[in-house]
Amino acid sequence: MAYQKGLIIRKIIHLSLGLIILILSCVLERNVLLYLITAGTIFSFLTFNYQKFHLLHKTTDASLGTLYYPVGILSSYLILYNLPLYYFHSSLMVLSLSDTLANFAGRIQKGNIWFRTFHDRKSIYGILAYSFSAGLILWLILSDYLTLSIPYILFAVLLAVILEIASMRGSDNFSIPVGLALFFLLSYHYEVNYLYLSAILVALAPACFLLFKFNILSRRGSFIAFLLGFYFAGIRGWEWLIPVLIFFLSSAAFTKLHHAIKGVGRKAPARNAWQVIANIIWAVTSSALFLLTHNEIFILFFIAFVAAVTADTWASEIGPLLNKRCFSLATMRTVPAGTNGGISFFGSVAALSGAAIISSLSYYLFFGSWQWDIIAILSLSAFLACFADSLLGAFAEDKMLRMDYFKKRNTLESITPNDLVNMIGSGTAFIFYLLLSWIFL
Repeated sequence: MAYQKGLIIRKIIHLSLGLIILILSCVLERNVLLYLITAGTIFSFLTFNYQKFHLLHKTTDASLGTLYYPVGILSSYLILYNLPLYYFHSSLMVLSLSDTLANFAGRIQKGNIWFRTFHDRKSIYGILAYSFSAGLILWLILSDYLTLSIPYILFAVLLAVILEIASMRGSDNFSIPVGLALFFLLSYHYEVNYLYLSAILVALAPACFLLFKFNILSRRGSFIAFLLGFYFAGIRGWEWLIPVLIFFLSSAAFTKLHHAIKGVGRKAPARNAWQVIANIIWAVTSSALFLLTHNEIFILFFIAFVAAVTADTWASEIGPLLNKRCFSLATMRTVPAGTNGGISFFGSVAALSGAAIISSLSYYLFFGSWQWDIIAILSLSAFLACFADSLLGAFAEDKMLRMDYFKKRNTLESITPNDLVNMIGSGTAFIFYLLLSWIFL
C-alpha cells in the first residue's frame, strides 16, 4: 500500500513538474529555462541516494526513472533548442501527461491484460490511454500545417508508443522525450513519407515478436532487430536492408539446421542483443557515415562488413556440419570441428561463398552493375576478416574468458569474449579492403 501511495505521489510530481516547465517556457527566455532545467537535473542526481528524498526518487530498487526524467527533459530541450517551442512542448507533455495517464490506467484491473517487454510490465489499458492522450497532445500543440498531416501524427504516436513499451528500469522517462525530439528535429529538416514509415513500424513489430516467440532472438535481441530493421528499411532504403536481411535469415536458418543435426534434440539458443550488435555495428556505422558524407567508400565498407559477418557465420555453422575435424590455429593440430580458432575445408568454402554472394549482390543493388575486380576485392576482404576472427578466437578468446570482468558477467544478455572477437574480426574487413585496393587497383 505504501509503495502504491509513493508511486502515485511521484507520478503527480512528474506531471506537476512538466506543467511548471511548460508554463515557464512560455514566460522565460530560453537560456534562463535551460539553466533551471540543468539545475534541476543536478539536484536530482545529488539527492538520489539520500534518505530524506526517498519518497521523491524510489519506486523500486531497480528503477532509475527519477534520474532519467530530468536528463530526458534536458536532452530534449537541448535537441530542440533552435526549433519552434511547440516541438519541445509536445515531447514534454507526452512524457509528463501521457506517461502518467498510462500508469494510472494500467492499474485498472478488471479486463486488463498485462505483458512483459524487457524488465517492465505493461498493460493494454495503459497503452491505450497513452496512445490516445499522446495523439491528442500532438494534435493540439503542434502547428496547424502539421496537424493537418494525419500520417505525421500517426507515425509520431506509433514512435511514442514503441519508446514507452521498450523501456527498462524507468528508461522511458528518457527515451520518450529524446526519441520524439530527434524525430521532430529530423522531420523539421527533411521531407519524409510518414505513411510509409508507419507501415514499416507496424510490419516490423509482429515480425520481431515472432523472432522472439520462435526462440531465434532473445527479448532484447528482437528489439535491437526491430530498431535495425526500421533504420535500414525506413531511413536508409532497401538496397541497405536486403544484404542485412540475407545475412540474418541465412544465418538463422543455418544455425537452426546445425542445431537440429548436432544438437541432439535440444533447442538452439536464441541470439541475444550483444550478438546482434556485434554482427551489425560496423555496417550501421558505415551506413551512417555515408549518410553524413555521401562518400561512396562507405558503401564499399558497408558491403565488406556485411560480407564478413556472413562469411564468419556460414563458416561457423556449415563447417562443423560437413567436417568432423578442423585445423587449430592455436595448436597447429587437428581438433574436433567447432573448436574456437579452428578452420576447415568446407568452412572455408562456405565463408568464401557467403562473402562472394553478399559482395556481388550488394554491389549490384547499389551501383546497378557488376564490377568484378572490386567485387573480388570485397569478397577477399570479407574472407580475410573471417580468418582474422579465427585468429582472435584461437589466441585471445580463452584469455578473455579468464578475466574477472567476464567471469562476473555470465547472464544470458551479457557481452561475451566471442562477441568482442566477432566485432573486432569483422571490423578488419575495411582494412583488408583498403590494403587490397591499394595493391591491385
